[in-house]
Amino acid sequence: MNIRLFFFLFLFGFSTLIFSQTPVKKNPSSNTSSAKTESPDIYIKILWLDNAGTLQLNEDYIKTITEQQRAVLGYIATDVGSECHWDGEKKADKSNLKCKLLSALNLGYQCSDTHLSFLKKWFKDDLKVLERLQYCNKTESSQKIQDGFVTLKMLTNESTIKIIYSAVGSDSNAQKKWSWIEESVYSFSKNEVKQTDRKNINGVYN
Repeated sequence: MNIRLFFFLFLFGFSTLIFSQTPVKKNPSSNTSSAKTESPDIYIKILWLDNAGTLQLNEDYIKTITEQQRAVLGYIATDVGSECHWDGEKKADKSNLKCKLLSALNLGYQCSDTHLSFLKKWFKDDLKVLERLQYCNKTESSQKIQDGFVTLKMLTNESTIKIIYSAVGSDSNAQKKWSWIEESVYSFSKNEVKQTDRKNINGVYN
């Protein structure tokens, strides 16, 4: 056999063998990004009304949440009721209003120092939230004008928390009812939380 032909065939065969055994390197970050993009958003249901109209909580999950998630949920609970009743006799300063969601979050009574100081700590640089906390309302579930949750779900990724909730309200004096759905988004770090977006996506407020 011609020496040149033999050498060429040998070199070609050797090269083919080498490249066939060399793994193709994939970009790990590309795979991760793709997986995140293709995976559907997973919302965790935090609370809901059952068929009897009783508020139910995802208590097992609530026990596992982070302080940032706890702050966001505690903030949402300042405006909408979650089966709130006086803990014993109603005090003159209304300082003993116990709400189901806040109790599960271990944040004390509605608008208490325990509740508000925790939120102020986490939303320390969010001026809009801090201003709103100055007008925290204490609304007992049997009052003639009230709002209450129907459902609430939460989605969390590496630096963002998103809340979508539905609620209903009523004014027994005016024989009036209303309902709405709200979406809000929060960015968070190791030490703080900020609300980045909030919008009513259906219905109307009172």
